[in-house]
Amino acid sequence: MTRLYDRFGFDTADHSPLRESWRTAPGQPVWTELAHQTRDELMVNLMRAQRIGQE
Repeated sequence: MTRLYDRFGFDTADHSPLRESWRTAPGQPVWTELAHQTRDELMVNLMRAQRIGQE
């Protein structure tokens, strides 16, 4: 699927596994900067995410 997105001119970023999907939840850096980030910035924002309400 990522090849298809590449053909349309979009960059893809794999942030697997699914158990890490919380990194893209509302309120996380990826979400708040959604429309204005490059692929590299997106990858940094994925790493900046912090779990909320987990101990």
